[in-house]
Amino acid sequence: MGPGTVLRVTDKRLDADTSPKPTIFLPSMAEIKFHEAGTYLCLLENFFPDVIKIDWKEKNSKRILKFQQANTVKTKDTYMTYTWLTLTKMSIAKEHKCIVKHENNKGEVGQEVLFHSMKKDPLQLQFMNTSAYYTYVLLLVKSMVYSIIIAYYLLGRPAPCDNWKFVIRGGTCI
Repeated sequence: MGPGTVLRVTDKRLDADTSPKPTIFLPSMAEIKFHEAGTYLCLLENFFPDVIKIDWKEKNSKRILKFQQANTVKTKDTYMTYTWLTLTKMSIAKEHKCIVKHENNKGEVGQEVLFHSMKKDPLQLQFMNTSAYYTYVLLLVKSMVYSIIIAYYLLGRPAPCDNWKFVIRGGTCI
């Protein structure tokens, strides 16, 4: 072994998926409106080992953009980090991608996480978020109503005695 070689001895299973799991966060409409800029954030979790290379590019471009990256942090048996790209209002109209290179990625190429452009009308984006919120609330209310109805029928009926006779209020079977 030469200088710069790292040897890791681990009890990790070789068949376990320890490649980075990305979660993306888009800039808020308020940030774009007030700061004339927006920040894309890419959270990478549950990867092992901790050696990872990240680049940001515009879609269909080879030029690497200037970005920032947090230190890699150990979480239990794996690692996590995050990176962010701040763009002007004009650049947000284009699609961007975060390219993650890790030794456990499938294939030799890096994993590409696509960030769609923010050129949609802010009112349309707000409507989509509001619609999703109300749909979720409606499904929760529906589930609660069904649960109450089922509980009423299961718990509200009189208990059966032998030969399918029922207990009346006095406690005797009829």
